[in-house]
Amino acid sequence: MTILGIVGGELTLTAEETLWNGHAAYKFSLSALSNDFLSKLFLVRDYMVSWVEPNGFRALRFEKHTVEGKRVRDELTEFEYERGLAKVDGVAHNLSDSTLDPLSSVYYLRTLELDKEKPIDLAVFSQESHSLRVEIQAREKIVTPAGSFDTIRVEPKSEGAHLLGKNLVLWLTDDERKLPVQIKSKLKVGTLIGKLKAIERTER
Repeated sequence: MTILGIVGGELTLTAEETLWNGHAAYKFSLSALSNDFLSKLFLVRDYMVSWVEPNGFRALRFEKHTVEGKRVRDELTEFEYERGLAKVDGVAHNLSDSTLDPLSSVYYLRTLELDKEKPIDLAVFSQESHSLRVEIQAREKIVTPAGSFDTIRVEPKSEGAHLLGKNLVLWLTDDERKLPVQIKSKLKVGTLIGKLKAIERTER
């Protein structure tokens, strides 16, 4: 990832099959780590992880640990669908019809058809229930260290907390995989741009 045009560190997205309370689940994670050079100016140590129920793609648990400059925050959200509640650091909130958290919403978006002219609306819980509107903006060819890709540019917009910084824009491959190959977001220190460096598959 680069910030202010300077190579500033690495952003990693992972997805794996795992177990949650003895049941099959997906585990998604995102880490953003500034390198030594950028850390002297603006330290970034962001880590998020989401556990998701495969049937229905419902979020089960979301953790967020962020260090951005002098700002440090930890957050835990646990989803209790039977009671219609989500507990944020132990405090209960009305879940409404939300079934996604900020991170799982990105993965869920990859399962949807993105050819429609109308925006896609998702119900996302981020400290409280919010409507996340995803604008499908354009098709573009993007060049990254991993190669060039035909992509679909999308911009998720919400009044709730954002996945990473503000004004997040994603470029997903224009195929059935919809791999994220570029990300742009605004931080207090400047604009963060992440470009795909490599894809690794771990055989289990």
